[in-house]
Amino acid sequence: MQTFIRRTLFFYLLTFVLFFLFSFAPLPLQAQTEGEKALFQLRKDMPSKTVVVNPVTDFDCPDPSIVKIDDWFYCFKTGFPIKIYRSRDLADWTFYRDMFPGPTPHDPFGDGKPDPMKTGAGKQNINYWAPSPALIQGRLVVYLTLFVSMENDRQVVLVADNIDSPFRYANTLNVGTPEHPTPQDGQYFLDDDGRHYLVYGDVNSKGNFIRELSADGIHYAKGSRPHYITTAYEGGYIYKHNGLYYFFCSKNHFNNYEYTLCLSTSESLFLGWSEPEPVLTSESPDAILNGAGHNGEIVTDKAGRIFMIMHSHCEGLIPRRGDYRPRPMILMELKDIEGRLTFVDHKGQPTSHPTWIVNRPQF
Repeated sequence: MQTFIRRTLFFYLLTFVLFFLFSFAPLPLQAQTEGEKALFQLRKDMPSKTVVVNPVTDFDCPDPSIVKIDDWFYCFKTGFPIKIYRSRDLADWTFYRDMFPGPTPHDPFGDGKPDPMKTGAGKQNINYWAPSPALIQGRLVVYLTLFVSMENDRQVVLVADNIDSPFRYANTLNVGTPEHPTPQDGQYFLDDDGRHYLVYGDVNSKGNFIRELSADGIHYAKGSRPHYITTAYEGGYIYKHNGLYYFFCSKNHFNNYEYTLCLSTSESLFLGWSEPEPVLTSESPDAILNGAGHNGEIVTDKAGRIFMIMHSHCEGLIPRRGDYRPRPMILMELKDIEGRLTFVDHKGQPTSHPTWIVNRPQF
C-alpha cells in the first residue's frame, strides 16, 4: 500500500512539474493509477518539438533493433508474430507490417517443413528472439534467434529484397552444440574497413563472441572463427567512436528491475576488451521506469547528437501478462565527455539511470 501511495504521489508531482516546463510527444492513454492517468493524459495532449518523454512506445517492444531505409527507421522486435514498426525520428512509432504474414513463417529452419511449429513429437513453441536487420548489398538481411529448447537453438539469416517483400530463409549461422548450447542475440556490425561481423552471445557457455561475415552477410567469411569478447551477457552490440570500440551488453534477468546495461571497450575487435561495467541501472526497486537494457543501434541525428534505443519496464503503461512485465522502447542520448561516450539527460548532464525526458532527435 505504501508503494502504491508513493507511486501515485510521485506521478502527481511529476505531472505538475512537467506541465509548467515541457510539452510532450503524444501517447495513447493506457494506465492503471490516477497519478499515471494524469501523466499519460498530459503526454497525449501536449506535443513537443524539442523533447520526448520515455517510453516512446505504448506497446511491448522487447529487444528492439532498427535499420534506416530512405527517410524511415524500421524497428524489429522479439516475439511472434514479429512486428515491424517505423518512425521518422525515433520518437513516434507506428505499426508497419508483420515480418511473416500468416500463422507461421515459411520454413525458418531451412529444413523443408511447411509448418515449423510442429517439430519432432508434436507441436512445440518456437521463440523468435532479437531480430537484427541490416542493409547489405542492397538487400534487407535479418539475423534471428530461433529457440525451441536448450537442445534446439540456432541463429538463422533471413533475406528480403526490400522492406515490403517477403522474407525468406537464407542460411543457418549457428546451431547449439554441447560447447555452445544456446547461441542467441546476434547483432550486425559494419567496421570502417567495410568488413561485416556478427556479434552474438551464449548465456549457458558464458561467452560473447564476434565473427566475420562474408560480403553478402549471409555466411561466415571463409576461414573466419569466433573471437571471445567477454563473459556471457545478453544483447551484445558493438559501436565504434573515435577509434574506440564500445561493446554494450545487458545482465541479470530481463523481467527484473535489476536488468542492467553494461559497457566494455577495446581498441581492437578481437582482443583487449575491458570487463563490462554497469552504465545504466535502475535507481531503486520503486522506480517506475526500470530494468533498461538490450539496446538496439546507435544513431546520430543531423545536429550531431547521438541516440540509442533499448527496452525498459514502465509500470502502469501496459498491463502485465501474468508474471511477464512488458518492455516498451525508450530513447537515451549519449554524449562524448572527455573522450568517452556517456549517457546524458535532456540538459546534457551525465546520468546512470534511464531518464523520463530526452531531447527529440532531428532528422
